[in-house]
Amino acid sequence: MKKLSFFKKKKEIEPKIEEEIIIEYKVGKYKMFLKNNHMIEKYQAQFPLYDRFLPYFCSFFKGLIVDVGANIGDTSVAIFSQNDNCFIVGVEPDEDFFKDCLETIKINNLNDRFLGVQKFISTKKGAFIIEKDKTSSTGSINMSTSEIDDNTVSFAELSNLIPLEKFKTFDMLKIDTDGFDWDVINSFTETNDNLNHPRFIFFEMQTFLNNDVSKTLQRQEMNLNYINAIKKLKNKGYTHFSLFDNFGTYVMTTESVEDIIKLNEYVIRSQVNNHYSTIFYFDVLAYSERELDFTTNKISEFYVQNI
Repeated sequence: MKKLSFFKKKKEIEPKIEEEIIIEYKVGKYKMFLKNNHMIEKYQAQFPLYDRFLPYFCSFFKGLIVDVGANIGDTSVAIFSQNDNCFIVGVEPDEDFFKDCLETIKINNLNDRFLGVQKFISTKKGAFIIEKDKTSSTGSINMSTSEIDDNTVSFAELSNLIPLEKFKTFDMLKIDTDGFDWDVINSFTETNDNLNHPRFIFFEMQTFLNNDVSKTLQRQEMNLNYINAIKKLKNKGYTHFSLFDNFGTYVMTTESVEDIIKLNEYVIRSQVNNHYSTIFYFDVLAYSERELDFTTNKISEFYVQNI
């Protein structure tokens, strides 16, 4: 792993002040340049399964993958590193993340297999910004206080930006918007049923903002938003849900929304009442009955390979 440090030159009598650290991080045959405190390298070094299952699972697809909350392109590049056939639409509203994402795609010569969209996906219209956490590697949606034009699109409007032929095989909708995945799901479920829907939807069920897990404000409301969104998915035919903890460990597969409610309420009680987190949130893979055998087999195969 190659580390590059850039310093601002001052007078010789003064110490050098570090401005920015850039780390070259290998992802299979591809690479990314991680700036400052981006946490993907540290998390994957500490937790071997962190963000590993989804790229493996997507390695079996040949069609469209939509990556909502693409950040710097880390998930897209991880998928590309195991898949030579898919086409990815990366949706990232933050200007800095979007710029880094496009640069990541460019340096790996993946432009012909990637479409970048700098928009928020939401059921609401308005001007939004990403309020970054202390690591500046992720962030939550907030209203803009500056003169920013409407920068949202619905999922249906996003679909109009994607070449129609790509929708012939729509394999995966991945959502990672740090506390607002439920709103993206709601926007998706409002789309016309004539649009080819993805075989799988993978999303975070995070009920806190900017890594502040101890706050009680809006936790139950956010939990309810996720549960209602999951019920809408079920009405759309996504009847099965495979849950993983945020470190990448498989937990269970269920058809019961009540099971998901109980697990999520445990996480909230642990964080708010006990000021302790065994896990921080669940990742959820949603799919129909006909995909159950395929999914079960791929989950088993993944963990056999990672013993």
